Amino acid sequence: MTNESAIEERHWRRMIPNEKFSLSRRRLVTGTLALGAATVFAAGSTASPVGNTGYPRARNTTATGGLVVFGDDGTDVAACVRAMARIESMGGGTLMFRRRAYNWSSTDLKALGHPGIAIPANCTIDGNGSIINITGSEHTFYVFSAVDVSNVSVADLTVIGNSMSNGYNNGAFMKFALSPAATASIDTFTMDTVELQNFKAPWWVFVCNENPSSLEVRHIRINGVRGISRPGNSLDPANRGANSAVVNISSVASEAADAARAIVRDAIVTGFYAEATHIKQGIIFDNNVHDSEIRSAVVHNAGLMGGHDDTGCYALQIYGANNRNIHVTDPVLISPRDNGIYAANGSGLVIQNAAVRGQTSTADWTLPKAGISINSVRNVVISGGTFNNNVTDLYLGIRGSGANVRVEGVQCAGASKAGILLQGASAEVGGVTITGARVAADATAHALLSPNDTIHCVNDVHIADCNFATKSLTAVAVSASPTPARNWSFSNVICTSRGTPFQATQFGGRMTIQRMRLVLLDGGTEGYSAFRCFGAGAMIVDGLTIADQKVGSTMDTRGFIGSLTNIHAENSHTHPVAASVGTVRPTFRGFPGARIQNLAPGAGGHREWQWQHGGWVETG
Repeated sequence: MTNESAIEERHWRRMIPNEKFSLSRRRLVTGTLALGAATVFAAGSTASPVGNTGYPRARNTTATGGLVVFGDDGTDVAACVRAMARIESMGGGTLMFRRRAYNWSSTDLKALGHPGIAIPANCTIDGNGSIINITGSEHTFYVFSAVDVSNVSVADLTVIGNSMSNGYNNGAFMKFALSPAATASIDTFTMDTVELQNFKAPWWVFVCNENPSSLEVRHIRINGVRGISRPGNSLDPANRGANSAVVNISSVASEAADAARAIVRDAIVTGFYAEATHIKQGIIFDNNVHDSEIRSAVVHNAGLMGGHDDTGCYALQIYGANNRNIHVTDPVLISPRDNGIYAANGSGLVIQNAAVRGQTSTADWTLPKAGISINSVRNVVISGGTFNNNVTDLYLGIRGSGANVRVEGVQCAGASKAGILLQGASAEVGGVTITGARVAADATAHALLSPNDTIHCVNDVHIADCNFATKSLTAVAVSASPTPARNWSFSNVICTSRGTPFQATQFGGRMTIQRMRLVLLDGGTEGYSAFRCFGAGAMIVDGLTIADQKVGSTMDTRGFIGSLTNIHAENSHTHPVAASVGTVRPTFRGFPGARIQNLAPGAGGHREWQWQHGGWVETG
């Protein structure tokens, strides 16, 4: 268990741990922390082309109002400020860049203070394929900000930062926010075909509702944004509390009691790409984000150089007690350090057709690590998707009864610890369904592992039409100590391993198994049982086939309490452990309908006992 119930608040409230990173902070951070020399790119030197046919154009490149052409009245920061003032005086309009490379001084940007270049309402910035280089070594705040205004768009632009930041709210490209003093909601922010490079801010693009009332930020569209990290772009690689992301969409409503205030609604990120080697995250949805989507995100190497194990290196992060109805479709997440997707708390999460490969961190004592980690989220569907060569493919951390977590049709291969790891995050939890999974784990891994204990057991687990295989000794392992877990079922499941394909030792609750096939690789392993369920209580098995076992024992059911029928051996020549259920007349108390078949019939042939009128009656 990852100790979530004890440490979750302690660690994840530290995600923004102090004034330096606090979303609620209302004053600027100043300081003298030296974070490395600036990396300044010459105009047009290494920037990727922007505005090519591979990216969709902004749907609205002309706002209400007039047209101002940037470059006719100067090309520096002051000229851009003057242009914004003209657009504001017209009640809105479009700032059209003359296509070229521009050098903007970090000294000039810093002199503007926290807002940077303020964008007025009803304004479109059309970069027209231009490149902006931030020169010098000053710690700027934002290049652009749009606070308490609606209908803002930025399109077709490359911006290369100077990799300078010393804390929260500086060193970033853009902020679109509702301030604490706002009196009305804001809506409609669009970024389309924008490439960002070499920023060191905790988040390069920041969309935030900082208002303490029920006002909302709505209709966010971030399309075709590329983030290219460079060495030194991570503000604090060793600190779990320090973000380093391209996009952060968030709210100050971080506690469950805040659910009715500061909502960000209808945020859609599409066609996102990040080369995240030198930062930690690609996209963050953080606190009270509702009815929003991430579509077709591609993130490479999250935290590979910009973080350490267990410091929040997540390609995609969805965190917060009040997040509601988030969809993630078709992400491709390559070599994330900690998690491909980390989702904690909230409700209504759908992840479809994820491809995650090469997740590396094993530091899961404090927080789970996997291709996808679902940690205390309710009403979850993980549908489809392929997972390859991760430490763990799926971590399902369950909190609350009726959690309603469903996994459907995933394909997992090469995990080194577990294909699917199922665990309780608190007592008396449950509500998990796994169907159509195909899991082929590596030589050191379980295909399905649920290490329950007497406190953190998972109830109401239903697994059907799955194939769990491993090159290791045990494919499926449920429980390692007495647990009162209730209402587990396996139906039409194949388990394959070298020693014990299925194990549910000392399982104290009700488990039903129908049509399970156990396959022994290389004939099995001496000293191992194919079906190892000693000390199990209230287990009902109807239809079990043990195939290809040459050594070891078919079953170890010592101290078993339950019903065993329709047991078959296929190309197997082994027997149950002596004194297992079925080798002799049962001695434990049964229950109505219980049946025990003789699993090692002698010369007398097949024998069966049924529980009738308070005792075992031989019927076969």
